[in-house]
Amino acid sequence: KWPGAADDVLTRVPLFARLPNGARNIVARAPVSLFDIPHTMCHLQGINVDGDGPQLGAVGGTFASSLLPTLRDGTDGDLRRVVRAEGGFSSWRDLHPGGSDHVDMGNPRGMYYPRAVEEMAEGSPKWVMARNLTHKLVYRPRGVSELYDLASDPRELDNLWGKPSAAPLQGAMERELLGWLVETADVTPIRMDPRRTPKWDPSGRG
Repeated sequence: KWPGAADDVLTRVPLFARLPNGARNIVARAPVSLFDIPHTMCHLQGINVDGDGPQLGAVGGTFASSLLPTLRDGTDGDLRRVVRAEGGFSSWRDLHPGGSDHVDMGNPRGMYYPRAVEEMAEGSPKWVMARNLTHKLVYRPRGVSELYDLASDPRELDNLWGKPSAAPLQGAMERELLGWLVETADVTPIRMDPRRTPKWDPSGRG
């Protein structure tokens, strides 16, 4: 309901999965990403999506991690892993060029009308987040940025952003986040997928 928020209640969504003859009753602690799901499904089908590394015949790169070790034998993933997320919009034109698509702007008594008016006027500040098991950084170029010590403040009530005592941590997480943005920007496949683009059937039967 709030595109400009990166609170754990919105971004930390439990992932449930099961494989035939796989691990049972496992609760993994390592952070995972939505990107891991199609990556893992491709591995299950024998599709190499590990990028243009040492494996020949790979189809692109996904910047994801396979969850197969956890699903098959219960091995936990990288407990030091950093996962990221993005959200928000700077202008209502970024999201609703024709006006809000989910709020009746002709009904001022509607539950979400006040929030929709605010978003249409000011946007919902864009953000990018980096999170591991112990800390979270949320950077907003045009809004209030956030930094939390999740070990001592799991409810994210004490924002450490800009505090001198947290400066080393903030700097390290900002550099890590900047590196991720650079590494994942403008990445295009080196080879054409042999299946190419399906032909369009104007009859709609294809």
